[in-house]
Amino acid sequence: MYGPVVEIILPIFGLLMVGYVTASVGWFDQVAIRGLTRFVFDFAVPMLLLRTISTATLPDVIPWDYLASYYLGTFIILLSGLGITRLLWQRTFSQQVINAFSSSFSNTVLLGIPIILLTFGDRAVLPLFIIIGTHGIIMVPLFTIMLEMGKSGRAPIKTVIVRTSYGLFTNPLIIGLLSGLACNLFEITLWKPLDEMAKLLANSVTSCALFALGATLASFRKNIPWQEVPMIVILKTILHPVVVWGLATLVFRVKEVIWIQVLVLLAAQPTGVNPFLFASRYNVGQLVSSGAAFISTIFSIFTLSALLAFFQ
Repeated sequence: MYGPVVEIILPIFGLLMVGYVTASVGWFDQVAIRGLTRFVFDFAVPMLLLRTISTATLPDVIPWDYLASYYLGTFIILLSGLGITRLLWQRTFSQQVINAFSSSFSNTVLLGIPIILLTFGDRAVLPLFIIIGTHGIIMVPLFTIMLEMGKSGRAPIKTVIVRTSYGLFTNPLIIGLLSGLACNLFEITLWKPLDEMAKLLANSVTSCALFALGATLASFRKNIPWQEVPMIVILKTILHPVVVWGLATLVFRVKEVIWIQVLVLLAAQPTGVNPFLFASRYNVGQLVSSGAAFISTIFSIFTLSALLAFFQ
């Protein structure tokens, strides 16, 4: 039973460690890390979205039960993070927001895509990219609005709308998703040379994403605030997948087993790098968000292995 799990987990976290060690010893500097990360987010993953969505068999109706299982569970964890941070440590609202999103914002791209595609293959493409495509649309504007509210008390509504709208419409992941949907709905086929170029970019996602994640985490390992990070790690890697599983099986009763497994694996992913990026932009909670990403990624080696063994 554990053979397939080792075959999936070992290459993934092995490549992640290659990036981590390479950056730790100075062979891959911060400029190179930013460049590789931007390549993954701005080029490779959008092309993967474009190619997979354009040829996928889309559901006849929007799977509201599937989306509700993931996002209602995510909001429950988010609100829990807000409440716990406020009650235990009396942080400012902006710091509460950073803690809450570190507890609920999964690393869906850099780690989620490689793990799920290696585990389930093409069967998982549609349920995976339904969440990938909506994750940025739902979570990023909410994150922005809450942080803007925490900045100087309350930001003007116009400022919030302009910033979130600009962020959405210039997000390469959203562009890739919408392009794939357009090609699918209007039965547009890419010109063969362009399709081959897109295929080459898409095929680089797994290796580049894992290396970039490992290299990024190398800069997160210092000055970890141990008072708050353990709580965030437990919420993210244990309670988040449990809540999503409960909603999918007991409340919304999602019928397809593979879809439930994709949901749970996505919820079980460690904290993504986006909370740290937002924390840096708003100059609040950088140590907590970076420490949560680092420790939750290490802890997820064991939690994800246990989940994969259970699914096997």
